[in-house]
Amino acid sequence: MNKQQLTDTIVAFWERATGEEGLTPEDNFFDLGGDSLTAAKILALVEREFGLEAELNLIFNNPTIEEFVDAVDEELTAVAQQGADA
Repeated sequence: MNKQQLTDTIVAFWERATGEEGLTPEDNFFDLGGDSLTAAKILALVEREFGLEAELNLIFNNPTIEEFVDAVDEELTAVAQQGADA
């Protein structure tokens, strides 16, 4: 999956979890009224789609969609590396 596909998928997850539409990579989780329940919904969607178990702080430390996409991309790359090294 390329970065644009990852971004599009994560934007869709954020829209689903927040009930907002038309989100962009610059949108901020906290500005959208995000809370721990919304974060858990987003992370559950990420886990289901990518098999990535992430902590809540992944969203809290990367509150814009763009930052979150980068963080997820890094996590997925790290997991892929570990698999390749095994």
